[in-house]
Amino acid sequence: MKELKRKIFNSLSFSLIGGIAGGYAVSSDLWFFLMPLSLAILWSGFDKNISNFFWGFSFILSSHFWLLYLHPLTWLGFSWTISIFITTLIYFGCAMVGGFLIFLWGYVAQKLIYKKYIFSEKNIDLFLKILLLCFIWSFSELILTQTPLFWIGIGDSLIPGDLFLAGLARWIGSTGLCIVQLLIGFWIFCVFEKWKRNLKFRELFVWGIISLILLHLLGAFLILPKSSDNVYPIAIWQTNKPTREKFLIDNTKMNKEILSIQEKASSKNAELLITPEGTLRSDFVFNSPNKMNTLAGGFRRYKNQLRSSLLFFEKGEKIFSGFIDKNRLVPIGEKQPKIFNLYKGLSLIGGVQPGTKSRYLELKNLPNFAVAICYEISDSLKIKDAVHNGGELILAIANLDPYPQKIHDQFISMASMRSIENNRDSIIASNTGPSGLIRSDGRIDSLIASNVEENIIVYPNLKSQNSFYTKFGIQIFSIIFILLIILNFLRAI
Repeated sequence: MKELKRKIFNSLSFSLIGGIAGGYAVSSDLWFFLMPLSLAILWSGFDKNISNFFWGFSFILSSHFWLLYLHPLTWLGFSWTISIFITTLIYFGCAMVGGFLIFLWGYVAQKLIYKKYIFSEKNIDLFLKILLLCFIWSFSELILTQTPLFWIGIGDSLIPGDLFLAGLARWIGSTGLCIVQLLIGFWIFCVFEKWKRNLKFRELFVWGIISLILLHLLGAFLILPKSSDNVYPIAIWQTNKPTREKFLIDNTKMNKEILSIQEKASSKNAELLITPEGTLRSDFVFNSPNKMNTLAGGFRRYKNQLRSSLLFFEKGEKIFSGFIDKNRLVPIGEKQPKIFNLYKGLSLIGGVQPGTKSRYLELKNLPNFAVAICYEISDSLKIKDAVHNGGELILAIANLDPYPQKIHDQFISMASMRSIENNRDSIIASNTGPSGLIRSDGRIDSLIASNVEENIIVYPNLKSQNSFYTKFGIQIFSIIFILLIILNFLRAI
């Protein structure tokens, strides 16, 4: 009995350590060292349901600890105690969901593979099963990006830890990178298990190293920078106005500030000014003709509905003449089940309604944009579709106050991944940061420091040539996924 308890304790401890390491590795410089190790630990305990749950639980606790920064919610009218309760409930609730999802994946793995026979199976059978499990995980992340219950997974986690491997996204997207990472984790697990059991492991180890080198060389080749002379100067204004205060700013003061920024940007030959999500109130109008084309995050009223939007103010006009509404709303903060009837309590701006699903924005005298408003940056499918429809530049605006640097890093990581996938430069503009320019190779070109008010001019390249992933990536992976299901079924009968 003591031996059994010791084994269970060791298994759970390793799972917790593995999940924490993986969560910390997300969008971290330490990805290269921590994520493969974390996934190897996951594979080592995949035959134990409780281990799978604790890995997923601790992964979310580690990668999403910024949720705790929701507290205090006293500015919304909650007491300090109730604020702690709500914040803790959201944080651990998300971790529970993560744990449950990995539990389900582990359950499927156990049905496909008997761990004690893992090294006696035919190589082709084992490979097909492992590959199918990797595809199941990857497509699960892809499906979750279409729901409100997802922020970042391992597919988007590589940057800045391994930019060269991330370069493969130009062909296979973050969906494919998720599969690659899981396979790397399984390779480490196999090498270690064979070594521990005194089985031949050197050949597997050498071929794994060779494969990693080749994958990195290919990724580096795919994102080699190409010269472009189609430069479009854009001004970015990082407003740095706390969420708790910015809705109290009257329109007279905002007019004065934004006209001043426009004047500075225009004097430096900028063609367009961009401001973060939620900069303007729903009743904002310019009190005099504005001085340059402006894309401003703000709110608008439509049929008695409030929408979070990106608003276009043409030069010389006082009211907006174009817009794109946010479609993927933040749970609790912007949208919640009506049965809770908590709109007034949990959202300062009240209940926000979603706009159309398309993220493509085409306006007069502007480049064509693929637009992500905050949460939507994780939705690779809709950004891909917007680029495929003609988007020349990716634009991601957000309000990440009051969250810490970790969520800033994750936002940059996802924006960089969208750039690599679609071969497009990305403009990011957030209230307290990050704000700047990301090149099509995923490299940060310009970045304003966090938690400062500043405006800069950036020079993105406008591109029209679509990447392989933009044109074919998802279709090919869907076909391979179906074939894997069929092959595994045929091999089993």
